[in-house]
Amino acid sequence: MPASERKNIADNPSWTAPQKPFRIYGNTWYVGPRGLGIFLVTARTGDVLIDGGVPGDAPLIEANIRDLGVDLHDIKWILNSHAHSDHAGSMAQLAHDTGAQVIANAADAPLLERGGRDDPQYGDRFPIPPVHVARTVTDGEVLHLGGLLLTAYSTPGHTKGNTTWTWVSCEGTHCLHLVDVGSLSAPGFALIGNPKYPDILKDFEHSFAVVAALPCDIPLAPHPGMVNFWERVAKHEQGDVDALIDPTGCRAYAKDARESFETQLVKQRADAASTNRRRPPISGR
Repeated sequence: MPASERKNIADNPSWTAPQKPFRIYGNTWYVGPRGLGIFLVTARTGDVLIDGGVPGDAPLIEANIRDLGVDLHDIKWILNSHAHSDHAGSMAQLAHDTGAQVIANAADAPLLERGGRDDPQYGDRFPIPPVHVARTVTDGEVLHLGGLLLTAYSTPGHTKGNTTWTWVSCEGTHCLHLVDVGSLSAPGFALIGNPKYPDILKDFEHSFAVVAALPCDIPLAPHPGMVNFWERVAKHEQGDVDALIDPTGCRAYAKDARESFETQLVKQRADAASTNRRRPPISGR
C-alpha cells in the first residue's frame, strides 16, 4: 500500500472505526464501519452487499454480517457505488470470502479491474487490489434476485461509472424506497480541461437532476454524512420511530452538492482566466 493510501486512511479514522450492525428498515442492514455506508439487503433467494470499504475493512464487515446471523456464503452479489478505494478497497477480499459475484457500472468496471490505477482525478495515488467484475450494469438496469429488485442509476461525475442504487424494503405491508445515493462531490477535481474526463461537467449536471428526481423515502450514502444519516439514527434511537425516513433527503443532497460544485467551477474558471491573462502573447514570425 503506497504512502498516499496509508495517509488517506489514517486521516479518516472513521473509515475503519467499528460500528455495531443494525437494521435500517425491513431487510436492509448497516454492516460497515462508522464512516462508510456499507449495506446488506437480505432475501430468501440470497443476499446483496453494497460496497466494500477501504483495504483492510473486510474482517470488520464480515464480522458484522456474521453478528447478524447471516452466512457469508448467502451473499450472492456485491454491488459497487463507485471505483474509489474507500468503497472498493476490500471488494476483492469480500468476493473471495463470500463467493459472491461483483456487479458494477460498465463505465467503472475497467477502473476496478486495473486496481484503481490511472483514475481520471487521482492517477495512481489510491490503488486497490484488482477486482474481477463478473457482471456490468448500465443506466436504469434492474437486477432481479428472486423477489428482490435493485435498480442501477448512472450518476457519473465523481467517477465515470458512479452509481446510485435503489430498492424497496418492507415491514409488513409498509414498503419504502431506499436510495444509496452515489457521491456527487468533486473534491479537488480538475473540472476544466481534463483530457481524461472531458465530459465531466455534462455528467455532473445529469447526475444532480437524476438524484433530485428519485423516489426516496430513506436516503443512504457511501459516506453517511452526505445525507445526515447518523443524526437521523440518533433520533431513531431516542424513540422517533420515523426518524430514518426523510423524503426530502435526496433532493437536499443534490441541491447542496450542485451548489458546492458550481462554487468550485466558478473558482476554477476564474483561475483559468487569470492564468491566461498572465501569459505573454505568442510572437508571430
